[in-house]
Amino acid sequence: MEVEILVIGNEILIGKTLDTNSNWIAKRIVKYGHKLKRITAIEDDIIIISNTLRNILEREPDMIITTGGLGPTFDDMTLEGIAKGLNRELELNQHAYVSIMRAYEHAYERGILKLEGMTKEREKMSYLPQGSIPLPNIRGTAPGVKLKEGETTIFILPGVPAEMKAMFLNVINPILKEKRGKFVEKGLYFMGIGESQIAPYVTKLEEKYSQLWIKTHPRIGLSLEVEISITGFNVENGDALANQALNEIREVILNLGGKIRER
Repeated sequence: MEVEILVIGNEILIGKTLDTNSNWIAKRIVKYGHKLKRITAIEDDIIIISNTLRNILEREPDMIITTGGLGPTFDDMTLEGIAKGLNRELELNQHAYVSIMRAYEHAYERGILKLEGMTKEREKMSYLPQGSIPLPNIRGTAPGVKLKEGETTIFILPGVPAEMKAMFLNVINPILKEKRGKFVEKGLYFMGIGESQIAPYVTKLEEKYSQLWIKTHPRIGLSLEVEISITGFNVENGDALANQALNEIREVILNLGGKIRER
């Protein structure tokens, strides 16, 4: 599957909050052989959310995962922005309403919150785009959402990492596992020669093994240590091709006078 992540939140864009969610999600998408095509971060703005969603849908990914903006405050605009982007109305979802009401009742009974009952702000979280399936939030109050638009499945998750992770593992992870592809990753570290010196040889390898992505990453200084990684998604004989390419680059490094440290 091809997947895109949409991160929503002003706090991400001003540097107040570090976006660890997309990194965490990306690792699990790739683990099961799916391809993450793009990560987009945008502000809490209804028009920007709706326009960005439409742009993503034009690329026809199999899955879109959004994080952030599901809370009770004025600046939590994700659901309204998604609804506008899909040309759907927001409507009160009874399952979501009951779930939110029970979560607040439980928090009040435990003494976590001092305000009892459903307020306008709390009720706001139960208004979902038409056609939504609410997803239980076992770590918080705001439910997630599952939607279908054409052939694309949209998952709308909370921004709080603990809530997002629990929802992802319960709902999305089983789908990724069931529809798993094959992801190949191999690599090594080398020293003694610079990234620019080996670049022409890497270019030739990329042309020879066009099904694979071959990339160098300077790790320490210009030539103290460089990593070369070879990755591929759902490539026939991917393991064999990656091993073959890696062996060829090993030979090049040694011929140039470099030293190799296996990963």
